[in-house]
Amino acid sequence: MGPEDYDRLYAEARDERPFSNGSQGYGWMAANCDRCVHDKPARQGDGSQGCPLVLVALMGKTPAQWLCETDEDWVHANFRCVEFRDENGGPDPDPQPIPDPPGQLTLVPRETYVGHRMLTPLPEHERVAS
Repeated sequence: MGPEDYDRLYAEARDERPFSNGSQGYGWMAANCDRCVHDKPARQGDGSQGCPLVLVALMGKTPAQWLCETDEDWVHANFRCVEFRDENGGPDPDPQPIPDPPGQLTLVPRETYVGHRMLTPLPEHERVAS
């Protein structure tokens, strides 16, 4: 994920503001973006290489990669970014796929299933009452 992905990320973002005010947004970003490898270049003075999700949020849309963890608006940490990689998290900040065991044949190629998996709730008319 890099600055070149901004147009795609902006197009898939939700049309709602992620935070109700600047203090809430800055608080969340201080707790998350200020520790993430994707925004490290911006913190070091190269704003053109910063995280495009921050720019999407500053433009008034909620990135699809920010999953809402609570319905309470007053909690400034109500999102979890699926792209978050702690800059102190180890030598390789990008997630690595689990390798195939040696000598194991694969039935289905893995490449088509690699990527983000996001669950979305069913529409109200499709929910089954229990």
